[in-house]
Amino acid sequence: MSDCHRTRGDVDFVARVSTTTANSVNGDRWGYPAAALVLAMLFCADLWLPVHGPIAALYIIVVLIIALCGRQALVVPAGVICLVLTTIAFLVSPVTATNPNAVPDFVISGFVIVGVTALAFQLGIQRGPLLEQARILELTHDTVIVRDAQNRITYWNDGAERLYGWARQEAIDVDCHDLLRARYPEVDVEMALASHGKWVGEVTRQRKDGSEIVLASRWLVRLDRLGRRIGIIEASSDLTAERRAHEDRRISEESYEAIFHASPVSIWESDWTRVLAHFRAHGVTPQTLRASRDQLSIVRNLGSTRIANLATAILFGVETPRSMTGKTFVAHYMPSTEFALAEIFATFLEGGQMREVETQFRTTSGNIIDVLWRATLLASEAEWSRVLITAVDVTDRNKARTQLEQAAADLAHAARISTLGQLSASIAHEVSQPLAAIKTFGESAKRWLAAPTPALDEVVSCLNGIVSNSTRASDILARVRSMAKKEASVPEVFDMAELVMESVRMLQREASAHGVHIREFIEPDLPKALANRVQIQQVTVNLMLNAVQAMDKVEGRSREVLISVTLTQDQMMLVRVRDNGTGIALNNPNDIFQPFHTTKAEGMGMGLTICRSIVEAHGGAIRAENNIDNGATVAFTVPMLIGEVDTEHLQRDDGHDQTGGIVVMARRNFGSGYPTGLTDVNGDR
Repeated sequence: MSDCHRTRGDVDFVARVSTTTANSVNGDRWGYPAAALVLAMLFCADLWLPVHGPIAALYIIVVLIIALCGRQALVVPAGVICLVLTTIAFLVSPVTATNPNAVPDFVISGFVIVGVTALAFQLGIQRGPLLEQARILELTHDTVIVRDAQNRITYWNDGAERLYGWARQEAIDVDCHDLLRARYPEVDVEMALASHGKWVGEVTRQRKDGSEIVLASRWLVRLDRLGRRIGIIEASSDLTAERRAHEDRRISEESYEAIFHASPVSIWESDWTRVLAHFRAHGVTPQTLRASRDQLSIVRNLGSTRIANLATAILFGVETPRSMTGKTFVAHYMPSTEFALAEIFATFLEGGQMREVETQFRTTSGNIIDVLWRATLLASEAEWSRVLITAVDVTDRNKARTQLEQAAADLAHAARISTLGQLSASIAHEVSQPLAAIKTFGESAKRWLAAPTPALDEVVSCLNGIVSNSTRASDILARVRSMAKKEASVPEVFDMAELVMESVRMLQREASAHGVHIREFIEPDLPKALANRVQIQQVTVNLMLNAVQAMDKVEGRSREVLISVTLTQDQMMLVRVRDNGTGIALNNPNDIFQPFHTTKAEGMGMGLTICRSIVEAHGGAIRAENNIDNGATVAFTVPMLIGEVDTEHLQRDDGHDQTGGIVVMARRNFGSGYPTGLTDVNGDR
C-alpha cells in the first residue's frame, strides 16, 4: 500500500475512533464486571461439560472484552488468567479422563488463547497513538469534518461545534452543503481533488445564527483499500477575525497616511537608532547632554528622515517632501535648535515618550521662523527607530504676542500718566513745600551774612536746610518720573512697606481734599518683594485713589482708608485696601475688574482692568468684596523673595537667567481660583 493510501487510511481510522472514544471510556464502567462474569461462567462450564476444547477457546472473549475497555496493560494479565484457568479445568475436570481428545483440545485452546492475547496486545499498541490523535482532533480549535461519498457528515469535532453552532448530533448524517451553505470555486476544487487528491483554499460558510464566516480550508480525499474515493476529510480555520483585523489595519494605515499628508501641520518621521547606539557606546547621560553640547555635533548628523508631509516641505522651503527623505535637518538648525534637540534627547534617555520645546529654524530662503517642536517615540521593534515629529510655525503668534505686550505696556503707561494727572495738585503741593522752605532758608542765610557780625553757625544751619529740602524735592520728582517713565517690565527686589508709605505720602493731599484719613498697617519683619516696582506702585496708588474717591458721599461717620501688608500661608504678600464708603453696588463685586466698567462719569473703566493684568502677570491675584459693615475691600498678592537672586539677570517669565542663576519666588496658577490669602479678603491670614 502506498504512503498516501496509508495516511488517508490512518486519518479515516482516527476519525472513526474519535467518534467512539467516549464509548471506550464509558466501557470501563461495565467491561470489567462483564469480563469477570464471563470468565467465571466459562470456568464452570469447562469443569463440568464434556466439550473442553470449544469451551476453552471461548476464553478469548474475556481477552477481547478487556482489550475493548482500552486498558492495554491488562490484556496480557487477562490472557494469563484465562490460560491458568483452562489448565486447572483440564487437570481437575473428571471429563478429561474419559475424553480421548482432551489433550489435543487443551493444547489447541492454549495456542488460541496465547495467539488472541498477543494479537489483541499488538492491536492495542497500534490503536494507542490513533486514540491520541483522536483526542487531539477533539481538542484542536480548527474544525475537522469527515464526509462520505454522498457528502453526508460522518464526523464533526468539538471545534466544528464551537465555530458553526450545531451540536454533533445535529450535524451527523446531514448533507454538508445544505447545512453550511458553502461557497467556493467548485470546478477548481474538483479538478484539484481528482488530480492531486487534495485542495487548499478559502471557503465561505454560514453559521447556525445566519452569520457568514471565511475559512482557510484543507481538503483530503478519502480512499478505501482499493483506491476508490469514499469521501473527504477537511480541516478549516476561521479567517473572519484575521480578515477583520487586516481590514481595520488597512483602514487605519490609510487614514493615518491621509491625515499625515493632508495635515496643515508639519509632520515627519525620523529614525534615531544610530543616535541611541552612539549614546550607549559613549556612555552619554541626560545630565551630560544638558551640561555640554559636545556630543550634539556628532549625533545631529546620525538621524535620518523616513517620511515627511507636504506641510514640512512648505515650512522649510524645499521643493517636495520626497527630497527630504533620508536626510537630516541640520542645514536648518539655529543655535537655539541644539538646546532644544539636547532637551529632547535627554528626555528620551530618561524614559520619556514625548517632549515639546519652542525653538527656531532657518528656512531654505534664509528666513528665521519660531517653531513649537514636539517629538514623540512611537512603538517599534527597534528603539528610537520611529520618532514622530511635529512642528508648528508660531512666528506670527510670537509677533502678535510681542505687539500685544507692547500695547499692554503702553496702556499701563497711559494709565499711570492719567493717575499722575489726577494727583497733579497733590504733587504740586508736595513740591511747593520744600521749595518754599528753600526760599526761607536762603533769605535767612542772607540776613545772617548781612549782619555786622555774620553768624556763620546760623548760615551753615540754613545751608543744611536748603540741601535737605532740595533733596526732598528731588525725591518727589524722582517718584513722579518713575511712574511716568516708559520702560520694559523687569522684576526687582524692593521693600513693600517703603512703597506703601511712599504711595500714602503721594496721596496725602488728595485724601485731605476729600476729608479722608489714610492709615497703614505693615506686618513687622516683612521680606523683600520681587516684582516690577513701578507697576506694583501703580496698582497700589490706583486702589488707594479709588478708595478715597469712593467716600465722597459718606456723611455722618469718619472717612477712613486702611492699607495693610501681611504674609499669606503660600508665601505671598497680601496687600489690602479697605474703605468705609458705600460699597460696590454689584451682585459680583469682582465685575469691577471687567473692561470698561466704571462708576465715574469721566472714567473709561480701564484702570482696574490694568491693575488686574499687572497683578496676574506677576503671578498674583486680585479680588474685591463688600465689607460686612460699610465700604469695600480690594486685595491683591505680590510675590516675595524666598531665596538669593542676581538682580542683573532677572527675567519676568520663569525666573531663570541666562547665566545659570535661578530666581526663587512664589508662583501660583490662577486659572479659576485665588491663593489661600485671598479666600477672604476681610478675614485674618
